Amino acid sequence: MRTLLRRLFRGFIVCCFRIAAIVLRHRSHLVGKDHLKNVPTPLIITLTHDSYFEVPSLSRVYFSLHPLPDFCILGKTEFLSGSYLAANFGKKSAVLRSLLTILDKTRLPVAVFKTLRITTIHRPFIETYRKKKKRIRAEIGTQIEKINQGISRGLSTVVFPEGTTWGFGGLKKIRSIVYQIVENTMESTHRKAFLLPINVKVDGLVKGKKDVFINIGKPVYMRAAREAFNERLAQILKRLHTITFSQIAAYYLTRLAQKERELRANPMIDRERLAKAMSGITREISSAVRRRMLPHMDARLADNGYLDAKMKRFIKYCRKKRYLLEARLDAGGTRLMLNIDIILSTYPEKVYRKLNPLGFYANELVSLGEERIRTIFDPYLDLALRPAR
Repeated sequence: MRTLLRRLFRGFIVCCFRIAAIVLRHRSHLVGKDHLKNVPTPLIITLTHDSYFEVPSLSRVYFSLHPLPDFCILGKTEFLSGSYLAANFGKKSAVLRSLLTILDKTRLPVAVFKTLRITTIHRPFIETYRKKKKRIRAEIGTQIEKINQGISRGLSTVVFPEGTTWGFGGLKKIRSIVYQIVENTMESTHRKAFLLPINVKVDGLVKGKKDVFINIGKPVYMRAAREAFNERLAQILKRLHTITFSQIAAYYLTRLAQKERELRANPMIDRERLAKAMSGITREISSAVRRRMLPHMDARLADNGYLDAKMKRFIKYCRKKRYLLEARLDAGGTRLMLNIDIILSTYPEKVYRKLNPLGFYANELVSLGEERIRTIFDPYLDLALRPAR
């Protein structure tokens, strides 16, 4: 009876996440949905993790799993701190922070996280790790033992193998937690723990609704030495990468800014010519995807109307963030001008995504192989520029 109530409450919580996705104007797209049918157990669901923004859309994965496994989630210690909401979502508004603090004090968020069976763990890359290495290692060992006990009872586990949202863009270093769970499960229970790899990408540099692409791989069981295991998992997740319009447009502006800085120029961009450049680049990327030289791409970018709508929303975003500036022409009208210093600005890993999101999305595309990407983009760099008179 208790287990049934827990599952019902968990289902209600996930429904709330689904409602949150609608409120946040997510348009979630599941690729590989067939891989969620007849899943083996115990299962380690391995998710890429760039921000908490995409989490509500993952509710679609939960409701598509069949059979629906009972699972726990491996998360950071802050989830059960009693101040999680205010600390993570109340930074920009004193009023919102006060409301979230009150909600935190009700302990309702902690109750929700416990119902979701969140098992907290210290992240080994935090600044204090060297000072507390022995204690943190002992705690990690204890938590892994709890996970193994859960797996022995048939529980599956949700893990974020990168261990952090910090980064410069692209897949981050894979930590060894998944390897440890697979090995310990086999050694202690003689059961195979299968991996369900999922790569999540948000088309974030557009005003309005955000497309969230959730690419699901086939469940796989593998064993290898630690480094080989981590490298293979990284390659599986990279193959599930989805190329979005934000990545394409961000890299185009970044590459153009790099070139113009070398020339010490500050050119103006013509909107119509920029649209032609995006159309040509998208066609070439689509061809590379079909030839399996690149992973997946938002297939709707082949539609000119869809591409044009994305372009307009991207320009609005870039004007708001001052990546693009409006310059008035002597003959009347306006043109867009690259803000090269902001586009090429750099920051520490911890704050890079927040302070230069355009650079972050450009790096996501570069992570697929910069030389290959440049050969596609460079012939189109001058196309978007306003012709000299």
